[in-house]
Amino acid sequence: MYKLHIIHCLISCSVISFISATINPVIYEEQILWVSGQQAEIKEYRTPILIRTPPGDILAFAAGRKVSGGDASAKMITMRRSTDGGSNFHTTEVIVDDGDATPDGLNLGNIIIDKEKGSIIILYCFCVRDRCIPSRPASTFMTRSFDWGYSWTPPVDLGVKSKDFEGWHWCPGPGYGIQKMHAPKKGRLIACGHSGVFATMIMTCIYSDDHGDTWHKGAHAVGLPYGVDKKTGDFSPGEPQMIELPNGTLLCSVRNEKHYHCKCRMWFTSTDGGHTFPIEQLRMDATLVDPPCQGSLLLHNNITFFSNPASESQRVNMTLRWSFDYGMTWSGFLNVYSKGSEYSCLTSIDDNHLGLLYERDGYKEISFAKIRLYADGYRSSKKALQYNSKKVGLT
Repeated sequence: MYKLHIIHCLISCSVISFISATINPVIYEEQILWVSGQQAEIKEYRTPILIRTPPGDILAFAAGRKVSGGDASAKMITMRRSTDGGSNFHTTEVIVDDGDATPDGLNLGNIIIDKEKGSIIILYCFCVRDRCIPSRPASTFMTRSFDWGYSWTPPVDLGVKSKDFEGWHWCPGPGYGIQKMHAPKKGRLIACGHSGVFATMIMTCIYSDDHGDTWHKGAHAVGLPYGVDKKTGDFSPGEPQMIELPNGTLLCSVRNEKHYHCKCRMWFTSTDGGHTFPIEQLRMDATLVDPPCQGSLLLHNNITFFSNPASESQRVNMTLRWSFDYGMTWSGFLNVYSKGSEYSCLTSIDDNHLGLLYERDGYKEISFAKIRLYADGYRSSKKALQYNSKKVGLT
């Protein structure tokens, strides 16, 4: 039986009432980090990713599309750092530049924090749209930092070490990947994404059990009908965002590209460390309406948060939602920005604050919003939720 349904049935109403009465998210402060067409002569900044390093710095990333706003264009990976919890950000740094104006450049990507190794991993694809020049074929690349983003290793082509990645038209994210903190496969690094050729759309995760030295293909979900261009109503999963539950289950929110069954998000789960996504556990979430677009998923102090442009037909109305039963139901929402809003990424800043990095106004800006969760400071709902997790067998 689908485990999350069991969780939903056994959640304690008293615990939910206590927590829902205390949480009251508001935008504490907001600032624009990148402006398309105005900074460094970049045509458009896209695909925001936000992470918090173990020492506490907030790192914001974006792909600078140099000459065109399209997915198939020359780009660079840029980063800005905050050392004060998101109140101020340092100037933009360039992490990777794909060089001359190529017909199909890099796309960002997935960022993973390896707490065991003390490193940050950036995974990105090259030539995912299959418009490459012969000397630069499609592949997935990795760069790492062992000093929390102050320096980066030269990019490594994953296809050099594994033929599974050679010429593979697959792109991770965009968003963050995870390191499993619970069994099975504790310590494993997982990044999820999808192929860039829509006729053969496959949502696929890759994993590493040696801190990113080698990678392998893992769980996948095949778009149907396979091998042909997809039409409205076809099954076409993409841009998955993943969290790990306290019992080790992987919960994945997925873009429903062709509005299969509904104009909303899809959920997949994996109980074997990211090897499989059983199709019988696929779930549609009618509450999470989607135009479609990428969305972000975060587990913060055992509360599940989700952000996306909450509309069935347009990329507008950036919305933050929260759930006390791991996404089975949604207890409230905060409208972050009612106008044009697109891709987003959530991260924890501290117990009482989240960070949301999101595109807005037709990709003209990437904005950072610091969101306060509790009006009177952080109340430790953690103990209540940990008690409840034990009750439903999640710990």
